[in-house]
Amino acid sequence: MEDPSADPLKMTVVGDPGVGKTSLLNRIYGDEFGEPGEDWENKRTQLTANGITRSVILTDTGGMERFRELTSASYKSADIVFIVFAVDDKQSFEHADKWVEEVNRYVPNKAVPRVLVCNKIDLDTRDVTTEQGQAYASSHNLLYLETSAKTNHNVPEMIKLTLAPPKQGKEGGGCCLLQ
Repeated sequence: MEDPSADPLKMTVVGDPGVGKTSLLNRIYGDEFGEPGEDWENKRTQLTANGITRSVILTDTGGMERFRELTSASYKSADIVFIVFAVDDKQSFEHADKWVEEVNRYVPNKAVPRVLVCNKIDLDTRDVTTEQGQAYASSHNLLYLETSAKTNHNVPEMIKLTLAPPKQGKEGGGCCLLQ
């Protein structure tokens, strides 16, 4: 049961265009998969996992990557940040450095969980291995998760992480491969 006095949690999703950020959030918001129509920045919804129900603001940077100065507002009050790349797009994985750097700049609180998300794992083409993603996450004190917005694989794990993130260690991070 939700505490009505609790502030909503804020889930922020960042990454290169075309990696499936909006599709993941559409799946979380309405349990639907489809090509993103219009870009949306923020939607508020109720999420439940493991007996926990909370109001959550879903923040999608969508097409704002072109306007870097606008995205800093997307990080304000973030409770968890998902850095998304596509399994079939090696360049989006290589750009994780810039996203991690940006998240660290705008979310200086190391206790805010950061999760590296490999999306589109339903595809036959795989340009980034699980081992590569996990090694990168480990070296940057990120959690690691592989998802598919199309099949809903591990999307419920994103909800669980948002509602009850793991406690961060002394270094402010830690890596685990979430199955």
